[in-house]
Order: sequence, then structure tokens, then C-alpha cells
Amino acid sequence: MREKAILWALLLALILTACGQSGETLPEEPPPEPEMEEPEHSEEVPRNRQRIMSEEALEYTNQEDCSNGFLLAERGEGGTPFLEFTRPEEPNFSLCINRDLTEAVVDYQGRTMTLGRVETPNGSLYDWDVSAGYGGLVSGYSMPFWVDLTGDGQPELAWLRHGYGTGFHESVCTVYNISGEGEIISLVEPWEEMAASVTVEPQDWEDGCIRSLVTDGEGNTYTAWQYWGQEETWQQVCYQLGKSGWASLEIDQERGIVEAVMMFGLEGPHFFGMYMGELHTELSYDAERGVIACSGPISVSVFDKPEA
Repeated sequence: MREKAILWALLLALILTACGQSGETLPEEPPPEPEMEEPEHSEEVPRNRQRIMSEEALEYTNQEDCSNGFLLAERGEGGTPFLEFTRPEEPNFSLCINRDLTEAVVDYQGRTMTLGRVETPNGSLYDWDVSAGYGGLVSGYSMPFWVDLTGDGQPELAWLRHGYGTGFHESVCTVYNISGEGEIISLVEPWEEMAASVTVEPQDWEDGCIRSLVTDGEGNTYTAWQYWGQEETWQQVCYQLGKSGWASLEIDQERGIVEAVMMFGLEGPHFFGMYMGELHTELSYDAERGVIACSGPISVSVFDKPEA
């Protein structure tokens, strides 16, 4: 056995010597490939990564009748997702919102601006939630608009929010001067002025409803009806000045104005959820005051008599 092992060793030595004389070498292992650097530009967030918005909500928001001319995408940078609004006809514009929905940054015409947040009625700050109404009546609404509200030929970026749920309908519009430094252009809410533009006088109780005389600021009168279930307490109701539980702002992009609608009605004990009519007005830019405020007449429309 020992002689066989020696013979095999000599044979292997001869083979290696022959390979060296012929110039052939044994193959070497390839060097490790260098690690690929991440691209500088942001990429779409992978499907398996935690998302800010669901794919269904994102697709819904990008529909033509929801998007207000924007394209919304969820992107990733350094492993952190963010939302980005762009406009096809404005390659020098982007609006980015961070993952926590607490910061919005605009890049426009070579300038970068952080948009200021606004306070809620209870003193906290609104987040930059994005929703074009996906999910129905309880989903709320929070979207940007690209509109010239000041009439100077330059766009303003308006952010319109509507409240959640089917009861109290809070509506807030914030206007940013992105052609300047991103500062907020004040919008004077019209609710007090609208409520004070009419008087409502309860006159009688008929067929389960209170019949009232409504008079507007021009002296026009209307007969309005409001459901009331108890005949013995209808005289306790009254019309109170102030913002109603349903008040809404809408943006007319073509005309460059804000439309305001507020329901109105009587208030009293053990009463909830019914109105007798609506008040309508428009808000536009007041160059002297530098604000967006009520600029037109306040009109009245009353509802049909409800069934008892």
C-alpha cells in the first residue's frame, strides 16, 4: 500500500510540472463584485414595503375627476417612503409630503419652500393627510389645488380639507403663495357674515313642522319649513347667529374663486340634524387688504316642506 501511495504522489507531481511547463495555470476564483450604489433619484416604493397609502386609494386619487390636475406617487428615498405630487405641464414643480404626514415641501422654479401648517379648531395642527374622498362619506377630503386666486397670472397652491363623517362638516382652505416664498394668503371665513345676513322668525307649527319667515339682507322674504316633532315645545326654538354644523368651501379653478355654502335652521332643546335652507356666497382676493374674503351677495335657498 505504501508503494502505491508513493507512486500516486510521483504521478501528481509529474502532472503539475507538465502544466507549469506548458504555461497553463489552474483557474482562479473571480473577484467579488462591487456593491451597487443606490441611485440618486427616488424610486417607486416596492409592493412589499409598508405604504403610506393603499394602492387602491392611490389609484382612486389619480383619477381625472379627483386629482385636480396632479399626479400622486408614493416614492422611497433611503428606505423611507414619501408622497409626491407633480403636474405634467409643470416639470419644475413638486410637492413632497413625509411619511408622518407632518411636513410638506414644495420645489417650484428652482426654489424650495416648506409649507406652514394650520391649526385645528382645538388648537392642534392639521396633518398633511391625502384623500380625494376614497372610502365614501366617512373618508374625508384633503387635496391640493393649482389655481390663480389673486388674479396676477401666477398660480397659488390651495389645500382644501373637509371633515370626516356625515354629521359635522368642517371645511378649511389654506392658500400658499408659491410664486413668492410659500407664505400663507389669509382666507377670511364667511360663516358669521353669512349667518347674520338673514333673520328667521318662527310663526306657527303645522303638520309636524315649524313654519318660519326668512328675510335676507335685500328685504326678500321666504317661507321656510323645519321638521319639529313636539308641538308643545316648538315655541322654545330660535335662530342663533354663527357657523352651522354643515358649512363647506369649494374651489372654482376656472374662475379663481372660493364658493361657500352653509346650511341654516332653528335651534332648540332635544333637536338635531335638520335644516330649513342654505346660504351661498363667493370669496375672492381683496388686493387692498391682501386677503381672500366674501366678495359677493349672500343668497338664500329654502328646502321643500319635509314630510311629517
